[in-house]
Amino acid sequence: MTELETCSNLIADAIIRKTIPFNDDISESQARELYGDKWLRRMKRCGLAEYNRVGNRNIFSRHQLNCLRQAEREHAKLVFARINK
Repeated sequence: MTELETCSNLIADAIIRKTIPFNDDISESQARELYGDKWLRRMKRCGLAEYNRVGNRNIFSRHQLNCLRQAEREHAKLVFARINK
């Protein structure tokens, strides 16, 4: 996927989420399966992954985690582009 397509997909997700509210919440165990245990722990430790406590469960937003992952990948692309010059 190109950078423009990825950016437009994230924007479309945000627009849909605002206009037609739907439940994109996932539990911590589902987030660990989808995004990786190490990555999720690092994002929580840095305070970037926002979650709500419901009972004894941590609930994450799938859209917010997708945005975090994409932002992290964009920074990595910039670093590798500078190294290869």
